[in-house]
Amino acid sequence: MKITTNLSEFPEFKVDESLLKNAIIRRFSAKIKKPLYIHIDKNLVVSHGHHRRDWITDLKRYPSSWTPQFMSEIKKNGDLYHRICLSYEFLHNAFHNRSESNLDTVTWHLREYFDFDTRDYPYIYLFFLLSHELQHAQQCDSLRMKYFKNEMCYIQYKKNNWKEYKEVENNGVALEFDAEVASINKTLKLYESYF
Repeated sequence: MKITTNLSEFPEFKVDESLLKNAIIRRFSAKIKKPLYIHIDKNLVVSHGHHRRDWITDLKRYPSSWTPQFMSEIKKNGDLYHRICLSYEFLHNAFHNRSESNLDTVTWHLREYFDFDTRDYPYIYLFFLLSHELQHAQQCDSLRMKYFKNEMCYIQYKKNNWKEYKEVENNGVALEFDAEVASINKTLKLYESYF
């Protein structure tokens, strides 16, 4: 799995790009094979983040952070790659306005799932969000078709096997339940791999 990001354009987040890439590779490379582009998006204000499986052929121009090697890797993977967009506004709140971010994420129950020092909150937020979006990438990584049915996706955490999470948000949608449980189970693993 080849990963590129535009994190270097946002030093205010103090996220080490190479440590982040290594943590993701360590925890997700067995299931995600296609290239991954993590993009901080200043225009994303409605949600904290989202995942899309994209075709390079649909782009009119490439992001400036893409190297020729990354584009070559996408071509080797049938022109497919994963794009994870993270909201600049919500990420900024997590790193610089914690009281606002705590309000934004009250339904995430971070304190219920994790015991962490307050100074680590921005990273717990980031890894919780990334775990969710990376799980969506894992769900559809093996699919080749441009349009596909959700039933074709790989589901790691099925509701009937994870009854202790029956109260998790979005538990009525299999793909979202899977991603929510992945956030709970993989956040600390990403955190530990990063630090």
